Amino acid sequence: MGERDPRAVTTGLFIQSLNEVIDLHAKRLWVKENHVPEIIFILLYGAAIVSMGLVGSGWGLGGRRNLMSTVVAALLIASVILVIVDLDRPGRGLIKVNQQSLIRLRDSLNRGVR
Repeated sequence: MGERDPRAVTTGLFIQSLNEVIDLHAKRLWVKENHVPEIIFILLYGAAIVSMGLVGSGWGLGGRRNLMSTVVAALLIASVILVIVDLDRPGRGLIKVNQQSLIRLRDSLNRGVR
């Protein structure tokens, strides 16, 4: 078929690429709109509170305190919660995904339309 009408191959490749772009855009929108359920955050905060409460009661009942292990445990728990919250909200926070390649693509497509 490409031998008779070479435009058919080009059109087919264009349609395939356009379908891939549409699918990728739909995936990006889905990821942007779907977040970790709030119950998970409540569970995380509850687990952090209970675990730090157990560390505190261990300090009180044990009679000896190990400040270094307590600080490390608290920092680890806080770091895990921070990373989960940060990954769930990609538009803000410490972890940001660079969108520059998509901006350049948009600009090049807009230049081609004019």
